[in-house]
Amino acid sequence: MTVTPALIDAAKAGDGAAWTELYRLYQGRVLAFLVRRTGNRALAEDLTQDTFVRAMTGIGNYQFTGTDMGAWIITIARNLMHDHDKRRSTRRESAFDVVADTDAGIRVEELVIAIVEADRVFAALAALNDHQRTAVTLRYWGGLSSKEIASRTGLRVGAVKTLTYRARVNLRRRLSEETSPTAPR
Repeated sequence: MTVTPALIDAAKAGDGAAWTELYRLYQGRVLAFLVRRTGNRALAEDLTQDTFVRAMTGIGNYQFTGTDMGAWIITIARNLMHDHDKRRSTRRESAFDVVADTDAGIRVEELVIAIVEADRVFAALAALNDHQRTAVTLRYWGGLSSKEIASRTGLRVGAVKTLTYRARVNLRRRLSEETSPTAPR
């Protein structure tokens, strides 16, 4: 499948299947780009997930021009990588941190489980409405306080707290439904 205006519109509307398709189409390309640029597979995988979370929160501003959407997603990945590099350069690392970065000791089984879990969370995030998704991603992936999110989004602090709470409830419900033995498959 290729990226079409209809697929992008569905993703903008929060359609989980559309987001799954966009993820399937671009995840490998983004991961390969980040592995080449960082030289660290574990870091590249983290940044790849962050890239798609950021894409989900910013899709409302994306305008389809007929060119490959991949350039937009790669730009997000590049910006996240630069942000990570800036934070890292201002943080002093111990010799232990360097060793831990080069050999995380992750077994293949653990990596596969982590990828499946990330896909589940990504699909659950896609099911949230735009305001909830923005609030929860800025809070937990962006590390912003409710006050900072309110400033960035133009909402009141109370509204941000309510959106974050409702997003967590919806995520918990959706993720528990998927693991429930009575959940439709």
